[in-house]
Amino acid sequence: MTENNTTEHSELDWLKTPDSSEEKNDSNLDWVEDLKELNKDLEERILEANKDKTLVKWNKLLPDLMGTDILMVGQFGGEDANGQRQLNILMMQKDGHTVVPFFTSPSRIAVLKTSENSQFDVMKVNTVRFFQSIAGKPCVLNPMSDYVRIFSPFDMRVLAAENIDKAPPLPVPENA
Repeated sequence: MTENNTTEHSELDWLKTPDSSEEKNDSNLDWVEDLKELNKDLEERILEANKDKTLVKWNKLLPDLMGTDILMVGQFGGEDANGQRQLNILMMQKDGHTVVPFFTSPSRIAVLKTSENSQFDVMKVNTVRFFQSIAGKPCVLNPMSDYVRIFSPFDMRVLAAENIDKAPPLPVPENA
């Protein structure tokens, strides 16, 4: 491991994944590093799309966003009746409305850090599956950054339906 990689990992100390233990190790953060690189091009395109007042670039970008994995923040709790870990999704206030934030890279989540909240439970999920899971709630991509975009519940329903082929298959329960 190079000194540079060690520095990058220490900058991500606030990040907790469902599989993280108290001790951080390289395998726990591999998917974080992969995601950071995966969405690098996407984030550049988001910046360009936000500058385009005609929304043409956003229309071209949206199918790619729907096919990629994003990060959602929450707090993992106990297990439900089916033995699945529960996740309470983080919500925030934006312009007087409650929205669900989601992020294209770990570095975007850092804006949430406060003296009270210095660690977050983070889950990587396909964008279509994320939109399906929070149906009825507006969401904001990369809040408090230049990479921001707000999605209404209607937008999310339409985008999820139009791009369902970009979502990975749902896991089959072991009892089925």
